[in-house]
Amino acid sequence: MQTGGPPAPQLTLVEAVPADARCRAVGRSGRRDMQPAPMSIDPRRLGFPVEVTCEAPGYLTTTEILHPRPLPDVLTAAQARRPFSPMADLAPAAGAPAGSQVPFRLIVPLRGGFFETATDRAAFYEALLDDRLKRWTALQHQAEADCSRPGTSRAGASSTSPPEVCRRAYAWLRDQRDADLRKLEIDRRRATFR
Repeated sequence: MQTGGPPAPQLTLVEAVPADARCRAVGRSGRRDMQPAPMSIDPRRLGFPVEVTCEAPGYLTTTEILHPRPLPDVLTAAQARRPFSPMADLAPAAGAPAGSQVPFRLIVPLRGGFFETATDRAAFYEALLDDRLKRWTALQHQAEADCSRPGTSRAGASSTSPPEVCRRAYAWLRDQRDADLRKLEIDRRRATFR
């Protein structure tokens, strides 16, 4: 049993694609300088939110923002209009209690910067888009499952519409998803041809 002293670190594993990328992490109260991925960071020490920026030759510098895990569940976090990190795991850090805000892993998929053809660029960015959409869809499905739990306010519900609190939470998730995908589209347009 730990008594006194700083809390034990709860580390998030940062993985990058491609694996040879170099990453740095900057939070509200600390930073980790550029080093090869994978790397582990302590977001509580760095201070949420943490900007994880990765670089590799031939890729655009790419940043993912690491926010605390959506607790106590996705629906409640969305109702409170908390930001989400679609590329972070919903599971807590290894060895951390279930209620930890620290995610187990964050993946930083770098955006391609140079392509031989427009077809190559389209295929690369389509794969990134598909992965991000799957992650946002998983968050949406989790919020829907949370909404169907007993105890969720049924105000405004009908046979064809979920309760008002759920509709507002879904809209918040949708707004964040749309903003995230707009950034991806901007990077796709920035990518050039050799």
